[in-house]
Amino acid sequence: MIRCCEQCAGAYPIGMWLSALLICMLVIAWRRWRRMEWAGRAGMVAACVALLGGLIATSYLRGTTGSAGGICGTCFMAVSSAPAATPSTQPIAAVVAVTSQPPVESTLSESSPDVTVFYFHRTVRCHSCLQIEEWARQAIETHFGGELAGGVIAWRPVNIEEPGNEHFEKDYELTTQSLVLVRMRDGQPTEWKNLKSVWEFLGDYAAMTEYVRSELSAFLYNINGM
Repeated sequence: MIRCCEQCAGAYPIGMWLSALLICMLVIAWRRWRRMEWAGRAGMVAACVALLGGLIATSYLRGTTGSAGGICGTCFMAVSSAPAATPSTQPIAAVVAVTSQPPVESTLSESSPDVTVFYFHRTVRCHSCLQIEEWARQAIETHFGGELAGGVIAWRPVNIEEPGNEHFEKDYELTTQSLVLVRMRDGQPTEWKNLKSVWEFLGDYAAMTEYVRSELSAFLYNINGM
């Protein structure tokens, strides 16, 4: 299934099509203007004005949709078919309020958690990417607050495009933004699991939370032997 990225809500490709149509209309008008009757000229002007208005509208939409600036580098992305879901009741403000995290390399040496939960992303981020990160963080804080406080679990968002983080893409075979559970021993990874199904639960907060909770519980169960 192909769907447009939520950062621009499809405004970028729509804007490209409108630009192409406007150019075509202007070329036609330039070549045939003298041979057109007044009705044809009026229609051509109206069409050009409508296309121009559409371009202005999509430009505004691209500037207000999503929560990251710039043009999304993945305006169309392939995702698995997701189950039917009702829109989340979580406020959008909570989705985009992602605080900056300290560099990963410096923090790994300071503690040795049993499990580190990484969320790997790139510099240019769409609304879906930010939503997955925030919902995963909320699920972990809600259901594993004691483990977080006790240092059993660590939460680490990582920008793999920052200097020094490029190796993560190869280490964990990353192909897109990913939530990865990593078993740690003496500060070093020994086993990992990519929770690829997080993309299937976009728009379903309850299903996303339960998926993260159950997967992390299973990962901890194997570690602790409970």
